[in-house]
Amino acid sequence: MCAFAKEQRPKSENSRLKNQNPWKTFAVYSGATLQLAVCIVVFTFLGYHFAEQLHHVWLTVIGTILGVVVGGSGLAILAKQILGDKP
Repeated sequence: MCAFAKEQRPKSENSRLKNQNPWKTFAVYSGATLQLAVCIVVFTFLGYHFAEQLHHVWLTVIGTILGVVVGGSGLAILAKQILGDKP
């Protein structure tokens, strides 16, 4: 039934994505990429800081993984908004 519902969508939603300004699309995707990179750097730095304080190297790895998860979730939310899905 979901495949049938997707086929019945009006064409205006698909054409909306094709008619966007290329500079606006570039700005949105570069902003999303920057957000991902900043999340990774900040959480890695926090993990490194706590690793130095507590003398456990694995906290740096945990910080990096947490940064990827937080940045990736923000990227996924942005992609949903761009594609027109409601959260």
